[in-house]
Amino acid sequence: MVARPGRLQSAFTAGELDPHLHERTQLKYFQTGADHMENVVAIPQGGFGLRGGLVDIGAVNAAAERLFGFKASDGSAYDLIFSPGNMEAWDATQKLQDLAIGGLTAGMLSELNDAQQLDTMLLFHEDLQPQRLKHGGPSNWSLDVAPLTDLPSYDYGGPIGGGSYTNGVAAVWRLEFVGLTGGSSIFVLTVSQEETVSITYDGNMGALASAIQTAILDLPNVEPGITVTSAGGTKLNITFSGTGNEGDGWAVSGNVINKADAAILAAKTTIGVAPGEDVISADRGWPRCGLFYSQRLLVGGFKSLPNAWMFSLQGGYFNFDERFSAANGPALVPMDVEGGEVVLQMVNSRNLAIFTSNGEYWIAERGLDRTEPPNHVQAGERGVKPGVKVVKNEGALNFISSTGSVVGEFRYTDAEGNFISRDISLLGAHLIIDVKDQAMRRAEKSTSGNLNGIVLDDGQARLATLLREQDVTALARMTSNGGLFKAVSVNGRNEMSYLVERPAGRRLERLTTGYLLDEAYLFDFPSPETSITGLSRFEGREVWVIGDDNVLGPYNVAGGSLTLDYPVSTGYVGTWSPPKVTTLSPPREVSANVVVKRKARIHSAKISLLDTTSIALGINDGPLKEVALQRFGLTADVPELQQGVTETITVRGLTGFHDEPKLTISQLRPGKLTVRSVTIEAAL
Repeated sequence: MVARPGRLQSAFTAGELDPHLHERTQLKYFQTGADHMENVVAIPQGGFGLRGGLVDIGAVNAAAERLFGFKASDGSAYDLIFSPGNMEAWDATQKLQDLAIGGLTAGMLSELNDAQQLDTMLLFHEDLQPQRLKHGGPSNWSLDVAPLTDLPSYDYGGPIGGGSYTNGVAAVWRLEFVGLTGGSSIFVLTVSQEETVSITYDGNMGALASAIQTAILDLPNVEPGITVTSAGGTKLNITFSGTGNEGDGWAVSGNVINKADAAILAAKTTIGVAPGEDVISADRGWPRCGLFYSQRLLVGGFKSLPNAWMFSLQGGYFNFDERFSAANGPALVPMDVEGGEVVLQMVNSRNLAIFTSNGEYWIAERGLDRTEPPNHVQAGERGVKPGVKVVKNEGALNFISSTGSVVGEFRYTDAEGNFISRDISLLGAHLIIDVKDQAMRRAEKSTSGNLNGIVLDDGQARLATLLREQDVTALARMTSNGGLFKAVSVNGRNEMSYLVERPAGRRLERLTTGYLLDEAYLFDFPSPETSITGLSRFEGREVWVIGDDNVLGPYNVAGGSLTLDYPVSTGYVGTWSPPKVTTLSPPREVSANVVVKRKARIHSAKISLLDTTSIALGINDGPLKEVALQRFGLTADVPELQQGVTETITVRGLTGFHDEPKLTISQLRPGKLTVRSVTIEAAL
């Protein structure tokens, strides 16, 4: 008998492809893509399997909108849930504490940012004074205003309401002349690295002051307005007054040229203060983001100075006193960028990365030095969306573009000697629209990739399997019985959690590998029982039960309970959202650049399965048909979920001609499902 040739697809590592790519049969990703992927994750080694189920942790505030992970210094991990004026701290199973946050409004939540280190988390928003959240134990959380001290002064052109600043202080340096001879000793002064012309010493201090003032005013770095006056004896004062000379950025020294036993002593007697006001305040607004980095606190994106950021004293996280003039001192850093550009995220990577509304930058210097302005190197021009975290993935940084419709990757390459910024969601661009939140879960085992959880503004969710070194970027849809997703986060236990809007209210749910159901309510009876109570949140809804590794249901919950067909001891109750994977239409190319464009039929399919208990197939979006995996039925006294099939099944006699014939793999009842490969035989 002649073998029937078919098209084999053993990998789905390109995920669901954008409809614009469905005719790109020569594209290498066409061979590893799908028309539709829902509630599954791509397996980097090949094929796909079910995503984890959502285990219910508990009810949260009805207005909860943000979810942050917190890892304390003792290694304990928490989920922090934010709603208007409130924060909830949760551990693995329960809520530990509510904490009021004054001034945190509903409108701020979408753009709320955090910075966390050890037992301290700072919260940032341009209209909220930075808050400091402190962990003192599982149920011992406290909140106060972040104690940012000695803030840099900035000239905003005058105080709010008009007028001019009156708080400027001119720097004053004193010179004392020792051992110089009038009329013959010659000296020079150095003012902030600029050297004056030679000056002849004059014992008349008034005449000497006039000569020095003239010489200093001739320097290119000094503006008119400075004065040099006698301070008694052989001393003079240099006062750096006048517009353009404000502040404390002056250094003065003297050197006698022709007399070895003479000297000029220079000392600062008054610290200069530039006129202005605190760069952040209740009047001027607050920073949008922050980061603990290199033993400093960085904050940036100020409401009134959006293109600037500043760093604290090294080792003094809340001290921004610019009078520390050494390399470890604080500094205010305005970026040389176009007007309107806003600093939105700062991330610690190979180099410090700064993401703005218009671009992606990195700081060339590894360390921050007050004496050397940071060199901002631009690597991309997409910008990031306010409030959506930048997440780490295999040494790269993944971000959501300012439009909310691109997942970008920011990473360093030795070939370029630079960071590069590229679009990694292009193949599934139709799935990434108006992203509002994202999080990254590290691979749980060697046979999985990192999992990027994405939440959209309209409540939809996406799951992307990412393994950059193996060129795996597989986007898939995530649905959950009509639930609307509000936020996603990954905590210190590497658990991905969601805020989900359900009929019974907003819930905290955790994506857990191995679970087949969502909203899962766990039970464990001392002895087998048929009645399960405590199900009021499922009232009037259809649920399934996984009990003692058997699949039972569906049941309709009435009176907050249900009765099983037979007693079970342990398991869980939940709702079910079936998986769905639809293949791309087979290529029609019969020879080089020659195709057959007519209606075609998929007549057979061979599905290679691994430990699978339930599968259904459909053709051309038609009805699904259950495929029997056990020739003689299930083995008695062995739980259903322990009778998984690992083999290649063949289904023949599929009917229906179509312009774009497609095969759909799904389920009609919950069960385990892992597909290693799909072979389609078609009449073209």
